[in-house]
Amino acid sequence: MDLSIEQKALKRGNLLNLLMTIIGIILFIFSKSKAVLIDGLFSFIQFISVVVAIKISKDIETSSRKQYPLGQYSKETLYVLFKSILIIILLVSSIFSSITTISAFISNPNQIPEVNLKLIILNGTLMTILCFALYLIYKHYNKKINNCSEVLKSEAIGANIDALLSLGTSIAFILFNVIPFLKPLFPISDAILVIILTMFFAYQPIKLLKNQINILTYKRIHYKSEQELASLINYNYPEIKIYDIFISKLGKFTEIYITLSLNGKFSIDELDTLRHKLKKLINSKVINTQIFITFTNALKKN
Repeated sequence: MDLSIEQKALKRGNLLNLLMTIIGIILFIFSKSKAVLIDGLFSFIQFISVVVAIKISKDIETSSRKQYPLGQYSKETLYVLFKSILIIILLVSSIFSSITTISAFISNPNQIPEVNLKLIILNGTLMTILCFALYLIYKHYNKKINNCSEVLKSEAIGANIDALLSLGTSIAFILFNVIPFLKPLFPISDAILVIILTMFFAYQPIKLLKNQINILTYKRIHYKSEQELASLINYNYPEIKIYDIFISKLGKFTEIYITLSLNGKFSIDELDTLRHKLKKLINSKVINTQIFITFTNALKKN
């Protein structure tokens, strides 16, 4: 995979992240909207995480095989893991902040600062356009490398969440301002929307976090890929019995563990020849892999 393409996408996208961070913080100061602040903070997290992602991408590209025999691909998984945790922390803190605002409104409605609807709509419009542009940039560059970059996938998800949050918040603010029975709640519409949207979009980072934990703990999750690989081997070498296939993906790197059951006696040279042919076959279908093939006597898989 051409890592320079990934790095180019991240650098270009990060200019938009920085711009959105600045816009979000400035408009929060004048609009007094927590939803706008969260928008800006989310963009700031994206900006910092992309700086880290670029460093990881360079580490993978220049990794010393002596120090890291299997490369530093696990850093990519760790990056996605910690970024997911960071996003979840932001979402949870947003919910607690909004609950505090609603509680204060119930106690004393006058202590809630009035939000500036025009600035909120302006922020929502700008953020939605910029976030969708960011999403398209990451998708475009990842497509160039056959969608192999977990980093670009993660960044695209983040940009998509941010865009939908911005769009949904702006529309909802307008509805709170024009629908008669919602007008009394307009002072806390900011807090209500943050809670609803946060709970709605929390699914994606939680799913991403769970997936990275499964990868780091070597849980079997790539059932379809394992079945496809088994079919490929059976088709080309019907005489071989497959005892087990396990696939683990660490970022752009794929580890494949294959245990084959053989009947009869074979010399080391014969086994090495078979191992070489199988690796060549697999590498023709799967790129950037480390393949481990072991042989055993005929066994029944439990």
